[in-house]
Amino acid sequence: MKLKSTLLGLAIALAFTMPIDAAQYTVPEGQPPVPGADTSIPDTAYQNYRYGEALNANASAIILARKHIYEMLDKQVEENKRSVENAERWKKSHDTYMDISSHESTVILIHEGEHQAKITVPIVVTTGMYGISNDKKEISSIVFESSALAAFISSNKRLVDDPHYKSAKQKGSFNYPGITKGYWAITDTYYDNNTPFMLVAVTFDKQPNHDYGVAIGNINHPITKNLERTMANFVIPSIQPLDNLDQMSEAVTWGNVTYRLPKGLKLKSETNNGPNLQGRVYVGPGMDLVVTRGPVTSKDNPMLAYPNRVLKNFIHKSSTLLLQNVPIQSAMVLNNGVPTYLMDQYNRGKQSRIFHLIQDDEYDYFMVLSYNDEKAKYNHMELRNMMEYLDFKNAKELRSKTETKIKK
Repeated sequence: MKLKSTLLGLAIALAFTMPIDAAQYTVPEGQPPVPGADTSIPDTAYQNYRYGEALNANASAIILARKHIYEMLDKQVEENKRSVENAERWKKSHDTYMDISSHESTVILIHEGEHQAKITVPIVVTTGMYGISNDKKEISSIVFESSALAAFISSNKRLVDDPHYKSAKQKGSFNYPGITKGYWAITDTYYDNNTPFMLVAVTFDKQPNHDYGVAIGNINHPITKNLERTMANFVIPSIQPLDNLDQMSEAVTWGNVTYRLPKGLKLKSETNNGPNLQGRVYVGPGMDLVVTRGPVTSKDNPMLAYPNRVLKNFIHKSSTLLLQNVPIQSAMVLNNGVPTYLMDQYNRGKQSRIFHLIQDDEYDYFMVLSYNDEKAKYNHMELRNMMEYLDFKNAKELRSKTETKIKK
């Protein structure tokens, strides 16, 4: 599976549809600067899923969705199916949730065999594809929605040797902390679409014989300024190996799901009320983790079911689990192509929480990590990296429920 075939899959998919140093780029002599690099944006910007005020979703789609919801609620009031007060409360809940969801990011993790890395992309996605070459030497995880797309590629081959990269008119190389070799390119169009791609290929210091590639594109949007800004200031700084997770956490398997338990947490109690509710409570210095599971409550595509769970169970019901007056930043997380949903309420130096909503073919899982980063053994990003990471015994089956089917 080559980079060109991965981009072809992306193109076919379109048919369906805080003073901190800035990014620390250096470029070899004679090479152009990395396009879009902005010294006003910290190199940790990707760590805030909703950095800045710019929407990560299609603005017109949000406006239309709000209009549709308001009209539906008003019609139900006219038909005496709900009270005015109830309708206004639902409108407020929807507005709150749309603000959260329209600023969410997407985290893509690949961890199979020698493939061990992750990226964060500031776009909202609704579907995806996942591919493994027959020799298992290359993996691609692709996500997209009606206006944007992204692909993360892991390969033991040199991605810059691909003809598609070589044919790009705009390209260059760069150096970045932790990255031995970095290359970028911008295509004009691809597969008869008015959709340029920006491509990046990197080699980690810690994985010298392995390449990782990223491709992002704004559908039917020929101007690449936003692509360049997104790639240079958010995506490239977020590309990380997963080498240090075992140093900080242990893998715990419960049924079909494997999650990471921060070292220092110990199992305090277990609850088993039959198939309707089971739970585990872990405690440790400055932090505790609660993991529960119950029967699947929705047979919908999980990427659509998660927003409904957040809206109904957290926003509209004013869940007591949410910390008051602490902003929510959220992300769709894909572990080897399986989607889950994470919400982060980081409150520096005070009580903070990370929530992870998980759905497989049998259970809805719910993880809540509560901690104070001044008292816990690990900092905010170390803990969130652990919470993002999941594995599933039947990942292939779960992926099939959310993937876009493409005719070959």
